[in-house]
Amino acid sequence: MRRRALAALGALALLVLLVAIGGPGLARAHWSSRSANPVRRGVGLARDLGCFSCHGALGAGGVADPTATIGEVPAWSGGTWMMYVNSDEQIRQFILDGVSHARRESPSGAAERERLTIGMPSYRAFLGARELEDLVAAFKVLSRMTLPPEDSAARRGLELVERWDCTSCHGPAGSGGLPNPGSLTGFVPGWYGTDFEDLVRDRPEFDAWVREGASPRLDGSRIASWFLRRQRLSMPAYRGLTAQELDDLWAYVEWLGASDGGHAAP
Repeated sequence: MRRRALAALGALALLVLLVAIGGPGLARAHWSSRSANPVRRGVGLARDLGCFSCHGALGAGGVADPTATIGEVPAWSGGTWMMYVNSDEQIRQFILDGVSHARRESPSGAAERERLTIGMPSYRAFLGARELEDLVAAFKVLSRMTLPPEDSAARRGLELVERWDCTSCHGPAGSGGLPNPGSLTGFVPGWYGTDFEDLVRDRPEFDAWVREGASPRLDGSRIASWFLRRQRLSMPAYRGLTAQELDDLWAYVEWLGASDGGHAAP
């Protein structure tokens, strides 16, 4: 009996040790999977595949190519994409084959590819169907191929987000996923999907987060407040915002939710 009791205690101690060691990692994996979205996954995949090595950080500026017409590898932003793609299908073709069907059949396009020092590689052998669509979603967001309608409240909200560089923490188009040590999930939440729904129950709570950098509901929770105090990155308080600016930010967040992060038509 004593031997069995010691064996049981040893097994329990081992279980506790395994939970202590692996528990945080499992929790992070759970939250990462739960909050995943095409844009966030696509940005991470583009980083892993080396896309930003040539196209610049988050596609913001390509490396120099002295033989290219524009003098560099095309950026994904700044309207450069308009020279190469005009549809989701053409984005897929570039990713899979390194060139769109139209440019492959164009004499001028073929001549340009012949003289390029840095050519676009083919990823057909490395991508599954979902990975391809995630990359398309990331490209459309980073290139600003899909935007809220002009002169709309959502467009004004986007302009405020860009002015204050909110996405440097919340990720492209509020897709989330940037590291935040000490937080419950391990990363900064996004502005749509399950994370957002957990943190923002209604419009007044959204206003509180933006204006005060906190939620009275979560501040009143012992567990939630402990993680909020412990996390390294905290939401700043934008107390000087006008009611109109809050309306515009809320409209942009609603547009993100309706367009799956800005890559699908609402």
